[in-house]
Amino acid sequence: MCSTNHYYSRSKHDYAIDRPRQPGQATPGSRPMSPRVGKKSTATRARDVTRLRRLIGMKGAQAAVGEALEESDGMVCWELDPAYAAWLWPLMQKVTHLVLSVPETDLEPLAAGDCTTPPRPPTEKEKDRVLQLPDVPADQIRVYTLILKGKPASVHKAFPTRSVSVKALRYCRKQVSADAAC
Repeated sequence: MCSTNHYYSRSKHDYAIDRPRQPGQATPGSRPMSPRVGKKSTATRARDVTRLRRLIGMKGAQAAVGEALEESDGMVCWELDPAYAAWLWPLMQKVTHLVLSVPETDLEPLAAGDCTTPPRPPTEKEKDRVLQLPDVPADQIRVYTLILKGKPASVHKAFPTRSVSVKALRYCRKQVSADAAC
């Protein structure tokens, strides 16, 4: 015999579990979910080939190539591939975004034969060599944006004390060009 006195009623949360959810859709009564939860972000902005620039004096396989994002007051926000950061700061954590503030006169348009591939990671011997390069104030470029993996932007809008050595960039491209086919 069935008794009707143990009636079970389901709450609105129980019904929400039964229904399939769309990515980023939260269950009723819970906090909203980010659309990135459980996914790796693979969306990257495509490079605009017409805005690619190289440092003056660097050509072919030894060219340090980046994208000119915006120009103002004679300065250019020049975005480099984050792989360059391992050469510029060998002891730093992985960098996910790197933009330098470069004088407009130090950049020139990309030419045929310039290498646009990102550099390989440096060897321990190359890291030691980069760390021993002298810091010459006239040879420094200011960092505009620097974002480390898993951290908020630590440098944004031309933080004045973080800079990059042009000698380190030249050394990087010289070492990489010896074993890379561009």
